[in-house]
Amino acid sequence: MKQTSDVLLDVKNLRKFFPIRRGVLQKVVGHVRAVDDVTFYINQGETLSLVGESGCGKTTTSRCILRAIDPSAGTVHFRAEDGNVMDVASLPRGKLQPLRRQMQMIFQDPFSSLNPRMTLLDIVGEPLLVHGEKNESKRTERVAELLRMVGLRPEYMRRYPHAFSGGQRQRIGIARALALNPRLVVADEPVSALDVSVQAQILNLMLELQEKLGLTYLFVAHDLSVVKHISERVAVMYVGRIVEMAPTKALFYAPRHPYTEALMSAVPKPDPRLRSERIVLQGEVADPANPPSGCYFHPRCRYAQDVCKEITPTLEEIAPKHFVACHRAKELTLRGVVEK
Repeated sequence: MKQTSDVLLDVKNLRKFFPIRRGVLQKVVGHVRAVDDVTFYINQGETLSLVGESGCGKTTTSRCILRAIDPSAGTVHFRAEDGNVMDVASLPRGKLQPLRRQMQMIFQDPFSSLNPRMTLLDIVGEPLLVHGEKNESKRTERVAELLRMVGLRPEYMRRYPHAFSGGQRQRIGIARALALNPRLVVADEPVSALDVSVQAQILNLMLELQEKLGLTYLFVAHDLSVVKHISERVAVMYVGRIVEMAPTKALFYAPRHPYTEALMSAVPKPDPRLRSERIVLQGEVADPANPPSGCYFHPRCRYAQDVCKEITPTLEEIAPKHFVACHRAKELTLRGVVEK
């Protein structure tokens, strides 16, 4: 897969299989292929969105990248601040902490991701304490700076999370993620639990912070309207695999994979004249513990042929920066989001 020279994160052939155990002896009888041969890269200062249905492996992929869970196979090359490239997937646990400063996460649920027994000073200042900042006055000063940065008043730092709304709590989560000046921020559906008006505020805040601090985002989402607003490129996942990856505009207006076409048909359109027929996929999402042969999507694909049932398609570049895993990508003309 082609890349530019300023690649910050390079993920290749990432896999995460969870064992299925049965019986008194808990014998392994199979595996759930949660992440199955995922490959992508993110350039410095870029936002790549990872989208797909619930259960497709988006969150598991992001947690493997951060080594919150250990991947089963593959490499996760990260270019550190000093210019050295290291494989996060194979680093010993003892050597991960220095890297934690440069890779942080914004969690999906702003209610359960904050400790209700801790004040904002403790929550936002905890990463600083863990990474060696023992001076309380310096931590307090840094927390005040972070709260201002995300649009909260420093006087709030003595309060507890229950005193804040959902949008304010997510701002606290963002402040915590930025405490150590990370280079990569993994945002796991950071606005899905919020009202639409609040979503827009948080997205705009994230864009402002990206421009101000030079952040790089891996943005995990299922709402394509949000993805279109915030990302430069989009990767579409289906049952643990990336089926299409392209610049946002190209993906929305000219998708090349049938699954992406079906997702695009579900995007709400405010103008009735631009509304098109919804593509309703038949059947059920493939079981990651027992996936079909060939292309995982072929049982639900209206364009499927015999080759789709027998041979697994590989991710190929069919246009500049546009990668598709589909045997018929070059011959099909698919419908995207109509632009007025």
